[in-house]
Amino acid sequence: MAYIQLSNLRKSFGGRPAVRDFSLGIERGELISLLGPSGCGKTTTLRILAGFEAPDSGTVTIATEDILQVPAQRRRMGVVFQNYALFPHLSARSNIAFGMKIARQPAEAIGRRVAELLRLVGLEEAGHKLPRELSGGQQQRIALARALAVEPRMLLLDEPLSALDAVVRVSLRDEIRRIQSSLGVTTLYVTHDQEEALAISDRIVVMRDGGIEQVGSAEEIYAQPASPFVAGFIGKMNQLAGRVEQPSQGQMRCGPHLLRVPPQAVAHLPSGAEATILLRPEAITIAPPDAAPSAGGNRLAARIEMVTFLGSVRRIGLDAGAQHVVADVSTATGWVFQRGDLVALDFPVDACRVIVHDGRQGVRE
Repeated sequence: MAYIQLSNLRKSFGGRPAVRDFSLGIERGELISLLGPSGCGKTTTLRILAGFEAPDSGTVTIATEDILQVPAQRRRMGVVFQNYALFPHLSARSNIAFGMKIARQPAEAIGRRVAELLRLVGLEEAGHKLPRELSGGQQQRIALARALAVEPRMLLLDEPLSALDAVVRVSLRDEIRRIQSSLGVTTLYVTHDQEEALAISDRIVVMRDGGIEQVGSAEEIYAQPASPFVAGFIGKMNQLAGRVEQPSQGQMRCGPHLLRVPPQAVAHLPSGAEATILLRPEAITIAPPDAAPSAGGNRLAARIEMVTFLGSVRRIGLDAGAQHVVADVSTATGWVFQRGDLVALDFPVDACRVIVHDGRQGVRE
Protein backbone atom coordinates (compact mmCIF):
# COMPACT_ATOMS: atom_id res chain seq x y z
CA MET A 1 0.00 0.00 0.00
CA ALA A 2 1.21 3.52 -0.77
CA TYR A 3 2.66 5.65 2.04
CA ILE A 4 -0.25 8.09 1.67
CA GLN A 5 -3.54 6.76 0.32
CA LEU A 6 -6.56 8.87 -0.61
CA SER A 7 -9.55 6.66 -1.41
CA ASN A 8 -12.92 7.61 -2.91
CA LEU A 9 -12.91 11.15 -1.55
CA ARG A 10 -16.04 13.21 -2.10
CA LYS A 11 -16.75 16.77 -1.05
CA SER A 12 -19.60 19.08 -2.01
CA PHE A 13 -20.38 22.69 -1.18
CA GLY A 14 -24.02 23.73 -1.35
CA GLY A 15 -24.87 20.58 -3.25
CA ARG A 16 -22.20 21.21 -5.87
CA PRO A 17 -19.45 18.57 -6.08
CA ALA A 18 -15.95 19.97 -5.51
CA VAL A 19 -14.16 16.61 -5.29
CA ARG A 20 -15.63 13.38 -6.65
CA ASP A 21 -14.40 9.79 -6.47
CA PHE A 22 -10.82 10.94 -5.91
CA SER A 23 -8.37 8.08 -5.28
CA LEU A 24 -4.60 8.43 -5.31
CA GLY A 25 -1.61 6.68 -3.78
CA ILE A 26 1.51 8.73 -2.97
CA GLU A 27 4.84 7.07 -2.26
CA ARG A 28 7.23 8.27 0.43
CA GLY A 29 9.46 11.08 -0.88
CA GLU A 30 7.39 11.74 -4.02
CA LEU A 31 6.51 15.20 -5.29
CA ILE A 32 3.00 15.01 -6.73
CA SER A 33 1.40 17.98 -8.48
CA LEU A 34 -2.35 18.50 -8.65
CA LEU A 35 -2.80 20.39 -11.91
CA GLY A 36 -5.96 21.85 -13.37
CA PRO A 37 -8.01 24.99 -14.00
CA SER A 38 -9.60 27.08 -11.26
CA GLY A 39 -12.47 25.28 -9.57
CA CYS A 40 -11.34 21.76 -10.46
CA GLY A 41 -11.02 20.67 -6.81
CA LYS A 42 -7.26 20.63 -6.35
CA THR A 43 -7.13 23.06 -3.40
CA THR A 44 -10.10 21.34 -1.73
CA THR A 45 -8.20 18.04 -1.96
CA LEU A 46 -5.15 19.66 -0.33
CA ARG A 47 -7.31 21.17 2.42
CA ILE A 48 -8.79 17.74 3.18
CA LEU A 49 -5.27 16.38 3.64
CA ALA A 50 -4.32 19.33 5.84
CA GLY A 51 -7.41 18.91 8.01
CA PHE A 52 -8.96 22.25 7.05
CA GLU A 53 -11.91 20.52 5.35
CA ALA A 54 -13.68 17.27 6.17
CA PRO A 55 -14.74 15.09 3.22
CA ASP A 56 -18.33 13.96 2.86
CA SER A 57 -17.02 10.43 2.35
CA GLY A 58 -13.82 8.56 1.66
CA THR A 59 -10.63 7.83 3.58
CA VAL A 60 -7.10 9.23 3.91
CA THR A 61 -4.32 7.18 5.48
CA ILE A 62 -0.64 7.88 6.13
CA ALA A 63 1.37 4.73 6.77
CA THR A 64 -2.02 2.99 7.36
CA GLU A 65 -3.11 5.55 10.01
CA ASP A 66 -6.56 7.05 9.39
CA ILE A 67 -5.76 10.77 9.62
CA LEU A 68 -9.32 11.97 9.09
CA GLN A 69 -9.83 11.28 12.78
CA VAL A 70 -6.78 13.36 13.72
CA PRO A 71 -7.13 17.15 14.33
CA ALA A 72 -5.29 19.38 11.85
CA GLN A 73 -2.74 20.55 14.43
CA ARG A 74 -1.70 16.96 15.15
CA ARG A 75 -1.34 15.73 11.57
CA ARG A 76 2.25 17.01 11.19
CA MET A 77 1.57 18.66 7.84
CA GLY A 78 3.72 21.54 6.65
CA VAL A 79 1.56 23.97 4.67
CA VAL A 80 2.71 26.83 2.43
CA PHE A 81 -0.03 29.15 1.25
CA GLN A 82 -0.29 31.35 -1.83
CA ASN A 83 -0.21 34.51 0.29
CA TYR A 84 2.70 33.29 2.50
CA ALA A 85 0.69 33.87 5.76
CA LEU A 86 3.76 35.03 7.70
CA PHE A 87 3.25 36.74 11.06
CA PRO A 88 3.93 40.41 10.21
CA HIS A 89 5.19 41.36 13.68
CA LEU A 90 7.72 38.50 13.89
CA SER A 91 11.14 38.35 12.30
CA ALA A 92 11.95 35.75 9.67
CA ARG A 93 13.79 33.75 12.31
CA SER A 94 10.83 33.90 14.72
CA ASN A 95 8.40 32.92 11.97
CA ILE A 96 10.43 29.80 11.25
CA ALA A 97 10.69 28.97 14.96
CA PHE A 98 6.98 29.46 15.70
CA GLY A 99 5.81 25.86 15.26
CA MET A 100 8.74 24.46 17.21
CA LYS A 101 8.02 26.82 20.11
CA ILE A 102 4.38 25.74 20.13
CA ALA A 103 5.65 22.15 20.34
CA ARG A 104 7.80 23.20 23.34
CA GLN A 105 11.07 22.11 21.80
CA PRO A 106 14.29 23.14 23.60
CA ALA A 107 15.58 26.61 22.75
CA GLU A 108 18.97 25.27 21.72
CA ALA A 109 17.43 22.78 19.29
CA ILE A 110 15.18 25.51 17.87
CA GLY A 111 18.16 27.79 17.29
CA ARG A 112 20.11 25.07 15.46
CA ARG A 113 17.11 24.12 13.32
CA VAL A 114 16.32 27.73 12.36
CA ALA A 115 19.95 28.39 11.37
CA GLU A 116 19.97 25.20 9.31
CA LEU A 117 16.77 26.13 7.48
CA LEU A 118 17.91 29.70 6.81
CA ARG A 119 21.01 28.22 5.14
CA LEU A 120 18.86 25.75 3.22
CA VAL A 121 16.73 28.51 1.70
CA GLY A 122 19.70 30.82 1.17
CA LEU A 123 18.64 33.58 3.61
CA GLU A 124 21.23 33.32 6.39
CA GLU A 125 21.61 37.11 6.51
CA ALA A 126 17.86 37.87 6.58
CA GLY A 127 16.83 36.14 9.81
CA HIS A 128 16.40 39.42 11.70
CA LYS A 129 14.16 41.05 9.08
CA LEU A 130 10.41 41.49 9.31
CA PRO A 131 8.26 40.15 6.43
CA ARG A 132 7.66 43.67 5.08
CA GLU A 133 11.41 44.06 4.68
CA LEU A 134 11.64 40.99 2.45
CA SER A 135 10.83 40.59 -1.24
CA GLY A 136 7.97 38.31 -2.30
CA GLY A 137 10.39 35.54 -3.20
CA GLN A 138 12.20 35.85 0.13
CA GLN A 139 8.91 35.75 2.03
CA GLN A 140 7.95 32.57 0.24
CA ARG A 141 11.32 31.01 1.13
CA ILE A 142 10.71 31.85 4.80
CA ALA A 143 7.21 30.37 4.56
CA LEU A 144 8.75 27.20 3.12
CA ALA A 145 11.35 27.08 5.90
CA ARG A 146 8.61 27.51 8.53
CA ALA A 147 6.64 24.62 7.01
CA LEU A 148 9.75 22.40 7.07
CA ALA A 149 10.78 23.37 10.61
CA VAL A 150 8.44 20.88 12.28
CA GLU A 151 9.78 18.01 10.13
CA PRO A 152 6.38 17.30 8.56
CA ARG A 153 5.26 13.91 7.35
CA MET A 154 4.01 15.73 4.27
CA LEU A 155 4.57 19.15 2.73
CA LEU A 156 1.49 20.81 1.18
CA LEU A 157 2.09 23.70 -1.25
CA ASP A 158 -1.00 25.61 -2.40
CA GLU A 159 -0.20 27.72 -5.50
CA PRO A 160 2.99 28.86 -3.74
CA LEU A 161 4.41 30.87 -6.67
CA SER A 162 1.34 32.46 -8.25
CA ALA A 163 1.88 35.86 -6.62
CA LEU A 164 5.46 36.19 -7.90
CA ASP A 165 6.77 37.60 -11.17
CA ALA A 166 7.86 35.22 -13.93
CA VAL A 167 11.63 35.33 -13.37
CA VAL A 168 11.37 34.80 -9.59
CA ARG A 169 8.79 32.06 -10.15
CA VAL A 170 11.14 29.99 -12.30
CA SER A 171 14.04 30.42 -9.88
CA LEU A 172 12.00 29.57 -6.80
CA ARG A 173 10.28 26.53 -8.32
CA ASP A 174 13.73 25.06 -9.01
CA GLU A 175 14.74 25.83 -5.42
CA ILE A 176 11.62 24.12 -4.09
CA ARG A 177 12.46 21.01 -6.08
CA ARG A 178 16.09 21.08 -4.90
CA ILE A 179 15.06 21.41 -1.27
CA GLN A 180 12.34 18.77 -1.52
CA SER A 181 14.73 16.32 -3.16
CA SER A 182 17.52 16.95 -0.66
CA LEU A 183 15.21 16.39 2.32
CA GLY A 184 13.16 13.59 0.76
CA VAL A 185 9.94 15.07 2.12
CA THR A 186 6.72 13.76 0.57
CA THR A 187 5.08 16.74 -1.15
CA LEU A 188 1.73 17.66 -2.68
CA TYR A 189 1.99 20.72 -4.94
CA VAL A 190 -1.16 22.48 -6.17
CA THR A 191 -0.86 24.60 -9.32
CA HIS A 192 -2.74 25.71 -12.40
CA ASP A 193 0.57 26.35 -14.22
CA GLN A 194 1.40 23.43 -16.50
CA GLU A 195 5.03 24.55 -16.90
CA GLU A 196 5.55 24.40 -13.14
CA ALA A 197 4.02 20.95 -12.91
CA LEU A 198 6.01 19.58 -15.84
CA ALA A 199 9.27 21.00 -14.47
CA ILE A 200 9.27 19.72 -10.90
CA SER A 201 6.91 16.75 -10.49
CA ASP A 202 7.59 13.06 -10.09
CA ARG A 203 3.99 12.55 -11.14
CA ILE A 204 1.20 14.88 -12.22
CA VAL A 205 -2.50 14.47 -11.42
CA VAL A 206 -4.56 16.36 -14.00
CA MET A 207 -7.93 17.30 -12.52
CA ARG A 208 -11.19 18.46 -14.04
CA ASP A 209 -14.55 19.13 -12.39
CA GLY A 210 -13.45 17.50 -9.12
CA GLY A 211 -12.20 14.28 -10.67
CA ILE A 212 -8.96 12.85 -12.03
CA GLU A 213 -8.46 12.94 -15.80
CA GLN A 214 -5.00 11.35 -15.84
CA VAL A 215 -2.08 10.47 -13.56
CA GLY A 216 1.44 10.04 -14.90
CA SER A 217 4.96 11.40 -15.23
CA ALA A 218 5.53 14.66 -17.06
CA GLU A 219 6.67 12.71 -20.12
CA GLU A 220 3.60 10.46 -20.07
CA ILE A 221 1.15 13.32 -19.62
CA TYR A 222 2.75 15.33 -22.42
CA ALA A 223 3.31 12.54 -24.95
CA GLN A 224 0.33 10.32 -24.18
CA PRO A 225 -2.65 12.45 -23.07
CA ALA A 226 -5.57 10.26 -22.07
CA SER A 227 -8.35 12.65 -23.13
CA PRO A 228 -8.94 15.70 -25.32
CA PHE A 229 -9.04 17.81 -22.14
CA VAL A 230 -5.56 16.71 -21.06
CA ALA A 231 -4.27 17.15 -24.61
CA GLY A 232 -5.53 20.72 -24.70
CA PHE A 233 -4.47 21.63 -21.16
CA ILE A 234 -0.89 20.34 -21.28
CA GLY A 235 1.13 22.26 -23.84
CA LYS A 236 -0.17 23.15 -27.28
CA MET A 237 -1.87 20.36 -29.17
CA ASN A 238 -3.42 20.18 -32.63
CA GLN A 239 -6.71 18.30 -32.53
CA LEU A 240 -7.87 17.09 -35.94
CA ALA A 241 -11.42 15.74 -35.67
CA GLY A 242 -12.48 13.09 -38.11
CA ARG A 243 -13.71 9.54 -38.73
CA VAL A 244 -12.00 6.20 -39.09
CA GLU A 245 -12.13 5.14 -42.74
CA GLN A 246 -9.92 2.07 -43.09
CA PRO A 247 -9.21 0.72 -39.58
CA SER A 248 -6.84 -2.06 -40.64
CA GLN A 249 -4.81 0.39 -42.73
CA GLY A 250 -4.75 3.11 -40.07
CA GLN A 251 -6.61 5.60 -42.24
CA MET A 252 -8.75 8.50 -40.99
CA ARG A 253 -10.72 11.12 -42.86
CA CYS A 254 -10.34 14.62 -41.35
CA GLY A 255 -12.36 17.02 -43.49
CA PRO A 256 -10.99 16.77 -47.01
CA HIS A 257 -7.81 15.03 -45.84
CA LEU A 258 -7.13 11.30 -45.75
CA LEU A 259 -4.49 10.81 -43.06
CA ARG A 260 -2.57 7.83 -41.77
CA VAL A 261 -2.23 7.00 -38.09
CA PRO A 262 -0.62 3.97 -36.37
CA PRO A 263 -2.90 1.06 -37.40
CA GLN A 264 -3.00 -0.33 -33.85
CA ALA A 265 -4.55 2.97 -32.72
CA VAL A 266 -7.74 2.38 -34.72
CA ALA A 267 -7.74 -1.31 -35.69
CA HIS A 268 -10.23 -2.09 -32.89
CA LEU A 269 -12.68 0.58 -34.09
CA PRO A 270 -15.47 0.24 -36.68
CA SER A 271 -15.28 2.15 -39.93
CA GLY A 272 -17.01 5.51 -39.44
CA ALA A 273 -16.17 5.82 -35.74
CA GLU A 274 -15.60 9.42 -34.68
CA ALA A 275 -12.13 10.11 -33.35
CA THR A 276 -9.57 12.89 -33.04
CA ILE A 277 -5.94 12.89 -34.10
CA LEU A 278 -3.68 14.61 -31.58
CA LEU A 279 -0.50 16.14 -32.99
CA ARG A 280 2.09 18.29 -31.23
CA PRO A 281 3.24 21.44 -33.08
CA GLU A 282 6.90 20.39 -32.90
CA ALA A 283 6.11 17.19 -34.84
CA ILE A 284 5.20 19.18 -37.96
CA THR A 285 7.76 20.18 -40.59
CA ILE A 286 7.01 23.09 -42.90
CA ALA A 287 8.30 22.78 -46.47
CA PRO A 288 7.85 24.67 -49.76
CA PRO A 289 4.68 23.51 -51.52
CA ASP A 290 6.64 21.90 -54.36
CA ALA A 291 9.07 19.99 -52.09
CA ALA A 292 9.04 16.20 -52.28
CA PRO A 293 6.99 14.72 -49.41
CA SER A 294 8.70 12.59 -46.79
CA ALA A 295 8.38 8.87 -47.47
CA GLY A 296 5.57 7.16 -45.59
CA GLY A 297 4.38 10.30 -43.78
CA ASN A 298 1.38 12.63 -43.96
CA ARG A 299 1.25 15.81 -46.00
CA LEU A 300 -1.20 18.72 -45.90
CA ALA A 301 -1.30 21.79 -48.13
CA ALA A 302 -1.74 24.94 -46.02
CA ARG A 303 -1.66 28.72 -46.02
CA ILE A 304 0.13 30.71 -43.31
CA GLU A 305 -2.31 32.81 -41.25
CA MET A 306 -0.13 34.03 -38.37
CA VAL A 307 3.50 34.03 -37.23
CA THR A 308 4.33 34.44 -33.51
CA PHE A 309 7.89 34.80 -32.24
CA LEU A 310 8.43 32.75 -29.06
CA GLY A 311 12.20 33.00 -28.66
CA SER A 312 13.67 29.65 -29.66
CA VAL A 313 10.74 28.87 -31.97
CA ARG A 314 8.28 30.61 -34.21
CA ARG A 315 4.70 29.39 -33.84
CA ILE A 316 3.06 29.31 -37.25
CA GLY A 317 -0.74 29.34 -37.48
CA LEU A 318 -2.00 27.68 -40.65
CA ASP A 319 -5.23 27.09 -42.55
CA ALA A 320 -5.04 23.54 -43.85
CA GLY A 321 -8.46 23.45 -45.49
CA ALA A 322 -11.17 23.01 -42.84
CA GLN A 323 -8.43 22.35 -40.27
CA HIS A 324 -6.60 25.01 -38.26
CA VAL A 325 -3.08 23.82 -37.43
CA VAL A 326 -0.13 25.29 -35.55
CA ALA A 327 3.49 24.28 -36.10
CA ASP A 328 6.58 25.23 -34.08
CA VAL A 329 9.66 25.91 -36.18
CA SER A 330 13.13 26.66 -34.81
CA THR A 331 14.21 30.26 -35.32
CA ALA A 332 17.62 28.85 -36.34
CA THR A 333 16.21 27.75 -39.71
CA GLY A 334 16.45 31.29 -41.05
CA TRP A 335 13.31 30.80 -43.15
CA VAL A 336 11.24 33.99 -43.34
CA PHE A 337 7.56 33.12 -42.99
CA GLN A 338 4.97 35.51 -44.37
CA ARG A 339 1.22 35.61 -43.91
CA GLY A 340 -0.52 34.28 -46.99
CA ASP A 341 2.35 32.04 -48.12
CA LEU A 342 1.41 28.58 -49.39
CA VAL A 343 3.38 25.77 -47.74
CA ALA A 344 3.35 21.99 -47.24
CA LEU A 345 3.03 20.40 -43.81
CA ASP A 346 4.71 17.05 -43.23
CA PHE A 347 4.38 14.89 -40.12
CA PRO A 348 5.15 11.23 -39.43
CA VAL A 349 2.50 8.62 -38.84
CA ASP A 350 3.85 7.69 -35.42
CA ALA A 351 3.51 11.31 -34.24
CA CYS A 352 -0.28 10.90 -34.41
CA ARG A 353 -2.13 9.87 -31.28
CA VAL A 354 -5.82 8.96 -31.50
CA ILE A 355 -8.54 9.74 -28.99
CA VAL A 356 -11.95 8.16 -29.52
CA HIS A 357 -14.90 10.50 -28.90
CA ASP A 358 -16.56 8.29 -26.28
CA GLY A 359 -13.53 8.91 -24.06
CA ARG A 360 -11.69 5.68 -24.83
CA GLN A 361 -8.11 6.08 -25.85
CA GLY A 362 -6.50 4.78 -29.01
CA VAL A 363 -3.18 3.03 -28.45
CA ARG A 364 -0.05 4.52 -29.91
CA GLU A 365 2.97 2.35 -30.68
